[in-house]
Amino acid sequence: MPLISIIILNYNGKKHLQTCFESIFSQNFSDFEVILVDNNSIDDSIQFIEKNYPQIVIVRNEKNLGFAGGNNVGIARAKGEWIFLLNNDTALAPDCLAEIAKNIADGKQKQLVFAPLMLRFDDPEKIDSGGDCLYPWCYGYKYEDKSADDSLFAETRKISLACGGAVVFSKELLNKLGGFDEDFFLIYEDVDLSLRAKRIGAEIWMLPKAKVLHKGYATITSASALRMYYSERNRFWLKIKHYPLWTLLKYTPHFFVCLFSSLLLWTYRGAFLTWLKAYINALLGISKMLKKRRKIFSESKVSTADFESWLLKESFFKWLKSLVSPSINIKR
Repeated sequence: MPLISIIILNYNGKKHLQTCFESIFSQNFSDFEVILVDNNSIDDSIQFIEKNYPQIVIVRNEKNLGFAGGNNVGIARAKGEWIFLLNNDTALAPDCLAEIAKNIADGKQKQLVFAPLMLRFDDPEKIDSGGDCLYPWCYGYKYEDKSADDSLFAETRKISLACGGAVVFSKELLNKLGGFDEDFFLIYEDVDLSLRAKRIGAEIWMLPKAKVLHKGYATITSASALRMYYSERNRFWLKIKHYPLWTLLKYTPHFFVCLFSSLLLWTYRGAFLTWLKAYINALLGISKMLKKRRKIFSESKVSTADFESWLLKESFFKWLKSLVSPSINIKR
């Protein structure tokens, strides 16, 4: 029974796998297993792994189940007490797993989530994700505008959300949560999981000494219509599932400004019909999300004030200006 099960989701990511696997098997910690879940790739990823890494457990999905469904399959197969969800376009620092194991040993309970410090693969002095956050108007922020030597990343600290690209959950906690919400498919599925974990009392900790290099946008680009579709639809669903009524009312003007801005942006990029489809399907899914909302709120005693304390407060107009800047890569 390994301490840690590393689950790597793959979809036509053969070109990234060797770098990722070599960093894993070069660790100064060995109490782990590696499970690769393949979402029906057509790029010979499986053949490459079978030939070069026979120690890896391969799970083949007959179709693309997305980030949520694919990882859920891997979680079900994992033997470890702790689950390390890791993107295929990453590389671990040599002592990353040892640092994670140290924090696992120091923890006094299983209601914990650990987020390694994610650095840019091509520029490790810059942050890729230093602990994710959510603006009140439901867009994500991950400190990618900061330097890795910023004092914010000097010590282990409690954070609001964990990026799904590199995150460690206790399997006990994941089982309690029921894993990812597969209706989300991809984008914001990690935000939803973090919020559900916090609502039942889990703590999320960023580990600055457990470093992960991340290429980013390896499967779908930041400005692709596919990313836009799931971002817009799932952001709407996230508000329905998690936002207290007072928070929804308070930020209604912000939501409408964001809606109009995204309409202009994606129309400019030639993706109006995809944008429209996203919101039609978002509306069609309201009843399902309301049912999930009732379950979440019935099992959680989190107050509106507590929920809003998890949100990142910033000038809305300053943020809006950065959103429409042509130099910004919009992830969420």
